[in-house]
Amino acid sequence: MKAIALTLGMMLVATTWSSRAAALDLTLDDVLSVGNPLVTSVETSGYRFSGPALRTIDTPGSTYVSNGSGVYLAQTVAGPVGGITLQRIDGLPFDLYEFAAAGLFAAGAGSANATHLSLLAIQAGGGGLSAIYDLAASTGFVHFSVPASWSNLEFVTFGGVFSATAAGALALDDVGVGTGPGPGVPEPATLVLALTTAAGLWALVLRRRRHR
Repeated sequence: MKAIALTLGMMLVATTWSSRAAALDLTLDDVLSVGNPLVTSVETSGYRFSGPALRTIDTPGSTYVSNGSGVYLAQTVAGPVGGITLQRIDGLPFDLYEFAAAGLFAAGAGSANATHLSLLAIQAGGGGLSAIYDLAASTGFVHFSVPASWSNLEFVTFGGVFSATAAGALALDDVGVGTGPGPGVPEPATLVLALTTAAGLWALVLRRRRHR
């Protein structure tokens, strides 16, 4: 009986503590933007985006790519510098799960769109991460999932790449972030499974008691 009780306790502890914090989707639709203005930074849901050539796009028209979103971010520079940097406003580390990106200008606009996206990050403790994502295969937004290793980040920079020496115009939206593994509330399906198994084990304990 002690063994069964221990099993119950360990199962419930594992269910509670192995749950992953839910990702937060930074859609940017809550950001005030009128006329596609140039900005130095954008804050939303406890996170800050910043960059030297940052613009919020609220009216794509025939110039910029459209994804049906109310607002998205743009790196408009086509030169040796650029990038959109994301970090938590409170300075705490975070995880990156996913994002959507595209070349900024609509087809035929004649500007230097990013053909690739460079992703760079520094983790708490000093570790570095980098990755390259291909944007050339589509003229619209492409959704990318990020490996689980992109966790415990101090900041991450999204950079549009036009060539080896020049940045490209980049559109960015729907960035999925979170606080990573830690204590939390289990997902409903996981909780139901744990409670059902616990009920079955407890019924076995009662049955053994009756047969003694």
